[in-house]
Amino acid sequence: MNILDVFRTPAARVPVPTASEPGIRDIPDPDEVVIPLEFRQGLVLPPVVQAGDKVRRHQVIGQAEGGISVHASMAGTVQEIQRVWTAAGDHVAAVVIRKADGLKSEDSPPDPECARAQGRATRLQLLRAGGVVSPWTTTDDDPTAKVFQHLVVLGHDVEPTQHVQELLIQERTPALIKGLRLLRDLAPGATIAMTVPQHLIDWAQENLGPELNLLPVSEQYRHRLDRTLVAKLTGVTVPGRTPYTSRGVGVMTAEAVMAAHDAQEGRPMVRKTLTISGVGAPRPVTVRVPLGTKVRDVLAAVGLDIQEAGRVLAGGPMRGVALFTDETPVDKFQHGIHLLPEAHIPAEVNRICVNCGRCVRACPVHLQVHLIGRCAEFDQLNEALNHHPEACFECGLCAFVCPAGRPLVQLVKLARMHARRSA
Repeated sequence: MNILDVFRTPAARVPVPTASEPGIRDIPDPDEVVIPLEFRQGLVLPPVVQAGDKVRRHQVIGQAEGGISVHASMAGTVQEIQRVWTAAGDHVAAVVIRKADGLKSEDSPPDPECARAQGRATRLQLLRAGGVVSPWTTTDDDPTAKVFQHLVVLGHDVEPTQHVQELLIQERTPALIKGLRLLRDLAPGATIAMTVPQHLIDWAQENLGPELNLLPVSEQYRHRLDRTLVAKLTGVTVPGRTPYTSRGVGVMTAEAVMAAHDAQEGRPMVRKTLTISGVGAPRPVTVRVPLGTKVRDVLAAVGLDIQEAGRVLAGGPMRGVALFTDETPVDKFQHGIHLLPEAHIPAEVNRICVNCGRCVRACPVHLQVHLIGRCAEFDQLNEALNHHPEACFECGLCAFVCPAGRPLVQLVKLARMHARRSA
């Protein structure tokens, strides 16, 4: 630990956004994609294809009752349906598709049945059929009955190393505007607000219209957290892991809003934009890849050597999750890949709390993180509930500023899991 860290405030130690390479690179189709049949955590879709089937890009390969679908992200042959570990740590079924000679994704004709269905479908049905993650495509029994008072579009990236949303809103402005109009049609009584990075506020006011409620977001990580921003925009506080939809609030990324527009025109979401940062990348680079592309293929496409990193994270340095294997496929929920330096991995020692209080000062919801961590560490989980671990939303600030390198996020998560079981 650097001795100066003792005197620095927690906010001063958290990384701030760094300039990225301009534009978004389109990565060509890999030789093979592995597409998890997971729409949201807890909702795994039954496959509608089998080994040996020829599939087109955009073809439905998994579908749940109610129309929620997962699609092939490239043309090829289904090799098998196997179970894989996702970036979120779920073990789910996935469809493995390998490129087939003479079958090119760009030459794949549209599905006539999909075209006919599009003419008959409602906007909400098209969202579900397009595989768009939105407030209306949930696991609830009747998602179409939801009435929202507020809709919030996240036009900024929470992680300081990611540039997905800010690049997309500039690159695909017409699709964003049409997507915002769609939101107004879907929730005519809701107020619509959008966050944008501070340096883009003038651009947003000029290009997105004065009628849209825009909130500039600073470069400080603690001011970019979606839970606190949603509360600031709507006046509705949604604690911890409570779904926004349960409080009449719908939240979407700008990328999802554009995907919602594409779904209305019969184009399901089959590509994902994500930022690659860390070891070997002087500046973060943002790419667009077919869903199901393996992490190692993404890194190879931009010339990065995975062996130089101490650890590979799905996400960024603050909220990222360490990957078990570089064969983990890219999914709809992943906004980045971060290569963590070996020096940033804490040594495996007995990490005893030193009572500095920095975790408490850093916590955006003012939790007594050190006490929750100690209770969880010594199996005093009932006592941990007195300090409300359920309010945590895993921003990672506490662990980042801890001089002892304690796994505070994991300890609080353990207490929160106990709280759910005890409810």
